[in-house]
Amino acid sequence: MAAGRRSRSGGGAIHVVLALIAFALASGGSKKAKAKGGAYMPTGKKLELEKTARGSSADWARSRYASALEAVKAAGETDEEKAAEIALSILTHWSIETGSGAGEWNYNPGNINATGNQDFVMVHDVDGTMHAQRAFESIHDGAAAYVNLLRAARYSGAAALLANNPASSDWFITLGKEGWFDPTAAHSSWDAARSMFENRRRLLEQYAEGA
Repeated sequence: MAAGRRSRSGGGAIHVVLALIAFALASGGSKKAKAKGGAYMPTGKKLELEKTARGSSADWARSRYASALEAVKAAGETDEEKAAEIALSILTHWSIETGSGAGEWNYNPGNINATGNQDFVMVHDVDGTMHAQRAFESIHDGAAAYVNLLRAARYSGAAALLANNPASSDWFITLGKEGWFDPTAAHSSWDAARSMFENRRRLLEQYAEGA
């Protein structure tokens, strides 16, 4: 997978932090056609950009935690406590990617880039360039695709760490080093990325309680 870039998220102070970090996302394979401005285009159907977060950021967090938990269990995790911890860490990643849902487009909470004949939307990066990201019909589909991508060979190190120690930030840093994002691209650091993940996860714990 080639390195892509994250989309604009909006959202006040959160957006400022995310823009400064400017994570570079992983795409899903080789690109064939180039769009205006240098973005690579898949060959699938181009759809209208749709903001799919509903309600407040708290509503988004509760909803997406439930979707992450469903996807984790569907992928085979049978330990309820571990599944809950994995889902919370996934929600944390999604929150960072989308600015707590403000930048979730077409039910793609992980900002997965599109390849091949996948449906897609064009999204602005923080640097103003355009990138093709996958478009899903439901959050169920978007969450399942995210979990499936985590299980791909490229991210095997991160997936193993997430499964074995889901409350740790180690899996998130490994995910970046395996190609999902790169904080140094915006003159930030891996330590800053780790701190952001750990702080965000603590803030999101409240939305997993009683879910």
